[in-house]
Amino acid sequence: MKKLILISTIISTLTLNLFADDIGELNAPDRIYDNIREGKSSLMSGQKEEEVRNEYQGNPDLKKLQSIMADRSINRCATKVIRKFKFELGLSSERDVELAILGLRLYDSLDDVSASILMKANDLSNTVAGPITKNELSSDEEDEALSIYKDKSDEIQNKSLCLEDTYRDLVGKLASKSPKFFRNLKHINKLARNNGYISDDEFKMLEVFRIKKVHEWPVTLNSYAQSLDSLAKRFNTRTKEKSNLITQTKFRQKYSMRMELYNKFDSTQIILLANIVKGLKTRLESKDVKIIINYDDRPAETIELTPMEKFRFILKLLRKEMADLNNSTLLEGKNATYLDLITAAYEVGYIGAAEIEQLASLQEIWNPTKTPKEKAMFWVKTFGGVASVLLPPPFGFVSVMAIMLIDQQIKDAPVNRDPDFNLF
Repeated sequence: MKKLILISTIISTLTLNLFADDIGELNAPDRIYDNIREGKSSLMSGQKEEEVRNEYQGNPDLKKLQSIMADRSINRCATKVIRKFKFELGLSSERDVELAILGLRLYDSLDDVSASILMKANDLSNTVAGPITKNELSSDEEDEALSIYKDKSDEIQNKSLCLEDTYRDLVGKLASKSPKFFRNLKHINKLARNNGYISDDEFKMLEVFRIKKVHEWPVTLNSYAQSLDSLAKRFNTRTKEKSNLITQTKFRQKYSMRMELYNKFDSTQIILLANIVKGLKTRLESKDVKIIINYDDRPAETIELTPMEKFRFILKLLRKEMADLNNSTLLEGKNATYLDLITAAYEVGYIGAAEIEQLASLQEIWNPTKTPKEKAMFWVKTFGGVASVLLPPPFGFVSVMAIMLIDQQIKDAPVNRDPDFNLF
């Protein structure tokens, strides 16, 4: 009987353990911001990286920070995350919070995009509103502005929502109603507080958002997470890769290539850009390109393009597709560049890190002191002739990417121009 009870106990324990494993799997950490694409961070110099490493290498606080970033109840809201960092780890200064953010980035629990958003939220801490209030509104205009505030007041007071996203939506509604509302935002904020639509604390926070221009942030944690979620579901076979090229700033850009991509485009638009490169690669790998001429009174005539003619045709087709996309409404007026194409294709996995790094190694292409003509001559010297077209991937594709980059420096990505032109 004792043996039977013991066996029953063991079975029950195993069952509970299996159930616990299932629960753990179902509640797996939400590691949406883990770095699976970026190499060296653009947010840290070598000296700063060493400072961060000294602070967080082997530090158990890193686990606490990772746990906070995996908390789905707050990790779509940068201000909530920063507040939690301070509370859980007792961080009192902006510098300490910055080191915590960079610690997560150093060990790939954040990428540069999410880390930069958190650093902006950290920068909101010590903002003090000025005393001057501008007012150009009539009483009717004030009432109209307050009606928008009244509609949003429940959302502003809802602690389960993210205040910076609510604020951005509020400012967007006010600005679309009247440009004067945007210019007199501080006055409207005061009216809303005086009329009981927001509390004193909410007024202070909204004023911080106004002064720090949170409405101008190109992306928030929430919108970025939505894009990451969408791409993860669509491209669920991607493996972790690292590229330093996409975290560097090129051609006097303010942001790195990957930051620029997510600042400008959502997941659907990124896929549109990536698909252009997917088509380009497929065509480059094709056996041949033929022109078929049909006649009424005799058999069709087939003209097979030479490898170099095929190469030029594919390149012209790329330019045409870029022009068509930029001239359409699909990108909502945002202009896509060839750098965006390359970054989008790498982001979804159509281009591998090896191809990106092969492109990065062409220092002559990136050298700002070289003229486009000098870069073109470098391309001819490096890739020119039929031999380069016949090379197996990625080399044939890398040569096309090099042309794309030279083309971008000659003019902006094609918009409202004839895409049928010769680069050289």
